[in-house]
Amino acid sequence: MKSSSLRVLLVVALVGLLVCQADACPSPGQALPGAQTTWDGTFQFECPGNQVIRRISSVHCGRTEDRVWKFGCGSVLGLSRFDEEFWSEWINDYDGVMNFECPFNALVTGFRSEHSNRYEDRRWNVKCSRKYNMVTFNCALSPYANSFDDRMNYAVSSGYYLRGMHGDHSNYYEDRRYKFNACRIRL
Repeated sequence: MKSSSLRVLLVVALVGLLVCQADACPSPGQALPGAQTTWDGTFQFECPGNQVIRRISSVHCGRTEDRVWKFGCGSVLGLSRFDEEFWSEWINDYDGVMNFECPFNALVTGFRSEHSNRYEDRRWNVKCSRKYNMVTFNCALSPYANSFDDRMNYAVSSGYYLRGMHGDHSNYYEDRRYKFNACRIRL
């Protein structure tokens, strides 16, 4: 009798372990190969040297109600260095609308973000960099780069450079959709 009770207990424990693992989010690297952030974590990412953000990828997990992120950088044709770099204040409140563009014709060169488990949302700072005589023009806002609870793989079009990001949050999905503003530049 003791052996049969032990087997039942082992089966129940194994089933419970499998159910719990099915509910868990995969590791950030499994969810998004090359992910540079963690679930529910605070992060800061900056492009090196005179580079700007060229690609933004993200995956959502319903268990943590958060996203992991991966950023790609690239150079600006004809630019050897920026004259000024600065960080924005928070560009959104938790659960609030996000509508930000770097001022002074600056381009996006980094992000800082923190997640709130209370609101199941992120708030963001943007690093902006500029060359004093640089002018942005022909700016265009992308369509949504993701649907709620879906992957994002946004690449800035050739000849354009990221200047801002926009977004809205859904309490139903506990996720955010993003749009990106990209411009041509004149040095």
